[in-house]
Amino acid sequence: MELQTAVPWLRFIRVSEPTLFNRGMLEPSMCMLLQGRKKMLIGDNVTEYGPGNYSMAAVDMPVSGQVTQATVSEPYYGVRIDLNSREIADLIVSLQIKLPEKQGESVKPGAWISSADDALQDAFLRLVKVLDTPDDLLVMSKLIKQEILYRLVTSPSGATFWKQTLSWNQGKGVGEALAWIKRHFAEPLKIDELAKRVGMSTSSLHHRFKALTVMSPLQYQKQIRLLEARRLLLSGGQDVANIAWQVGYESPSQFNREYRRSFGAAPLQDVETLRQMGVTL
Repeated sequence: MELQTAVPWLRFIRVSEPTLFNRGMLEPSMCMLLQGRKKMLIGDNVTEYGPGNYSMAAVDMPVSGQVTQATVSEPYYGVRIDLNSREIADLIVSLQIKLPEKQGESVKPGAWISSADDALQDAFLRLVKVLDTPDDLLVMSKLIKQEILYRLVTSPSGATFWKQTLSWNQGKGVGEALAWIKRHFAEPLKIDELAKRVGMSTSSLHHRFKALTVMSPLQYQKQIRLLEARRLLLSGGQDVANIAWQVGYESPSQFNREYRRSFGAAPLQDVETLRQMGVTL
């Protein structure tokens, strides 16, 4: 369960029991784990982590996650802040931050798990505490977020973080391809045409796209289609065949096969299970 705070970009996550391994879209954000444990699948790598660790997404990433340790008396707790590539770029420029040395030009996955040092954990604690002082909230929350971003940029994994977010902000190459696929996911995807649109060769786009998202452009499009179909099914009022068509499938049977392969159950069965678990839009 996500709980919105008085700060638009700050939310708490509370889960009172272990969950199933579930797939979703991780938007640019950072989530600090305070209590409980969780597993996250990014590509072929599964990482289990606990208090003091955080998940990071520099770009929109389809991932799978599972809360593995949570009870009513000791729930899973996380603090999530939404990230904006423009404010990160502005911070780097305005403060003249010396960025970490580049480790070659290889592209690394756009989501990862890392450990927070004492300074970063302290900043999160002060961010949570400032919610109790409404008169200070507007100003202090912005300042503390800037500190958190500063510590992320200058951390050992900062090179990956700033390279991914700045690339996304510039809207070139892979970042532009990601944005185009998200806007046009229901349309047929031709890689040659997409590569030409973003000013890259087909082979370079495919290589860099897969390095960043851990999947090909077609696989990325399929995940977006299936996640949108799941959202529409949960909202109710439409049959499976119509939703399949809306998200870009011409064959309901193919949609059913790929949905089952991705979520482990047929569409209606999966949605019924989610509703029994109290999952809503």
